[in-house]
Amino acid sequence: MNADAAGWRTIAVQVGPGAAAQRRINAALLLARWFDARVTGVSASATAPGIEAGTPSSLRWRSSMDAGPVDRATMRQRLRVQCDAAGVLCGDVAPFAGQTSAALVLASHAADLLVVTQPVASPQGGPLTIDDLEVVLRLAARPVLILPATRSEPLSAHNVLIAWDGSGACARAVADALPLLRRAGEVQVVQLICLEAARTGLTDWWPPLRDWLRRQGVAAQNRSVTLATRPGLQLRRLAELLEPKIVVMGAYGQETWRAPWIGRTTRFMLETSPVPLLVSH
Repeated sequence: MNADAAGWRTIAVQVGPGAAAQRRINAALLLARWFDARVTGVSASATAPGIEAGTPSSLRWRSSMDAGPVDRATMRQRLRVQCDAAGVLCGDVAPFAGQTSAALVLASHAADLLVVTQPVASPQGGPLTIDDLEVVLRLAARPVLILPATRSEPLSAHNVLIAWDGSGACARAVADALPLLRRAGEVQVVQLICLEAARTGLTDWWPPLRDWLRRQGVAAQNRSVTLATRPGLQLRRLAELLEPKIVVMGAYGQETWRAPWIGRTTRFMLETSPVPLLVSH
């Protein structure tokens, strides 16, 4: 699942009408300039039947359909014009039939990174709901960059925060984020430690992670935070306090088949994060 060591070579971005779609494209174009990558668009048909995805956790495609038919030729032309203006290689707008979540998952099979926007609660729903996004995170073959719905600042790698909980999903997210971490001006690793772990003293994951990051060409600073509240709320407060430009985190890192309700931290951050999230599962 790890991107090539030199960077991400193909950026797949969810395209469509509206300001949120333009913010996604702008972020994808900037990433493409950073890593000399190609940008491809992802859209879905509103008329195709849904797709079921049989998984151990019995997930199903629950995606709302695209809000309305969009002229794919127009989207392709708009994307090509913007890529040409940015000096970026342009791929096609992938003609996936089906729901938005299914289209994004399938697009991840031939990309290094997906770019989407935080879902917005509204009576109309929109093309990508929070349930859809969770399906994408669970089944995508590549990391997903999730842009905040309410902020329009250009994407930046000046200060990147790694939310580290010692899980396999978190370790995978850090490995997937290496192209970005190598480019970052500053990398902060925040160890999120529960009270029980703090009492046992088995809490310091930093030395092996620090050494591994150094071998990968990433210098990072560390701080440990004992959880005084729910992990999601604590992480959001840290994001507001430390003001990172991007947060790297694993999705559903503490989930097991015995505790399927765990994963609320991931969902909370997907719904409320004030900064872009780079997430892997």
